[in-house]
Amino acid sequence: MSKMESDIFKNDPRNVKTETEEDEYTRKTFIVNSKYANLIDRQAFWERRQIKDVLNEIFKEYYKDKNIKQYPK
Repeated sequence: MSKMESDIFKNDPRNVKTETEEDEYTRKTFIVNSKYANLIDRQAFWERRQIKDVLNEIFKEYYKDKNIKQYPK
């Protein structure tokens, strides 16, 4: 009995959502020091991750103990 194509890809690890994939994202453009941009690119490459995931990890660590006020109304 042969497997259907949909059965073959049912347990594909690429279909597993990570914590960050469930979050809401916004596309922004920033100017970043070239040294840090290069480090982020290399880290993402060698860890086989997306740049957005590396940046989210950096931001999460930086902001974890910060209490930033909301914009005034």
